[in-house]
Amino acid sequence: MAVKDDAASAEATWLPVIGRTLAYLCMKEVERTRKFESVLDRVDFLEALGLPLLDAARAAGSSKASVDELRRLQRNRKPNGKKAAKKKRR
Repeated sequence: MAVKDDAASAEATWLPVIGRTLAYLCMKEVERTRKFESVLDRVDFLEALGLPLLDAARAAGSSKASVDELRRLQRNRKPNGKKAAKKKRR
C-alpha cells in the first residue's frame, strides 16, 4: 500500500511541473514564428494552455500583481489607446 501512495505522491508532484514546462516550451516555440507584443499577450497565451494566472505570470517573466495592474490599466484605456478621462465632481 505504501508503494501505491508513493507513486501517487510522485505523480502529484511531477505532473504539474511537466505541464508548466510544456506550456513554457510552447510559448518559446510560438515566439520563434511571431513576437508577442506584451507580457499580457504571453500570459493570455499561457492561460489559454491551462496554466493558472500565477504560473502563467511567472513563466512570462512577471508577477501576478504586475499582470493584475497591467490588466487594470488596459481596462481603463479608450479604444484609441488614450487614457480614459476622470469624471469631474461638482
